[in-house]
Amino acid sequence: MNSKNTVGERIAYYRRLNAMTQEDFAKKLNVSTQAVSKWEQKITSPDIMLLPEIAKLFCISIDELFGMKINTEPVFNLVQSVPWNDDRKIRFAIYHGKKLIQQSEYELQSGTNEINIHFDYGKAYSINGLCKMNMQKNQTDL
Repeated sequence: MNSKNTVGERIAYYRRLNAMTQEDFAKKLNVSTQAVSKWEQKITSPDIMLLPEIAKLFCISIDELFGMKINTEPVFNLVQSVPWNDDRKIRFAIYHGKKLIQQSEYELQSGTNEINIHFDYGKAYSINGLCKMNMQKNQTDL
């Protein structure tokens, strides 16, 4: 996400990334669809009191909503036990509605695992990222 974009452009980006229509997003914020449209077209900006709720809906910080880069890299620790047999693989799938678009499997190693995720689905969705997961040594025997 380019930090030079406006708040409205970032709202549109994160809304699409979260597979929400303008109508879905408007209902969650209790505003009109027209208000969301005006934000995304850079005609108006959301009320400052809505910013925390918007950031919460997108699971980002308000700083990220304003285009500021966050320097921390999250590393996820795996749970100690799961209710099924552990085959040491992490799986992810990307769906559009009920249609499976992409799936992948990755076998975890001891230490920090870096998984590059790249997904393009036309102009509507583009996901690029790096997921870091920590596999502790005592978890390798699961």
